[in-house]
Amino acid sequence: MVKNLKEIVQKWLIKAGNDFKTAEQGFKAEEIITDTICFHCQQAVEKYLKAYLVSKNISPEKIHKIELLLEQCIKIDPSFEELNGIEILTEYAVELRYPDDFIIPSLEEAEEAFKLARKVRLYIINIFNRKENIIL
Repeated sequence: MVKNLKEIVQKWLIKAGNDFKTAEQGFKAEEIITDTICFHCQQAVEKYLKAYLVSKNISPEKIHKIELLLEQCIKIDPSFEELNGIEILTEYAVELRYPDDFIIPSLEEAEEAFKLARKVRLYIINIFNRKENIIL
């Protein structure tokens, strides 16, 4: 892997990790704000998938649709099918951010979003540590 590409991938992973940590910290707050947790879970997953695509020299589209990003990953590595089901996070990308389509996820929904984000995080970390030799 080209050094510059490796650095770019690591930056994607740092940004994804920061979104993941923000979601995780949201559960420790005095007031748990579920829409923010769900948004950051979606953002983390989006960035983890984009990091993988970048590592394969694919410039990811500027989209928030987890299902499309996952499809691209599956085309490269069919084992990504293990992550089917994470597509439900797409709804937290935009819908939560604006009052037009205002929803407040339940605590259970936030916990499920976090569970999915954790699954993707661990999957991507394992892929990079095993196949790409990127130290996280």
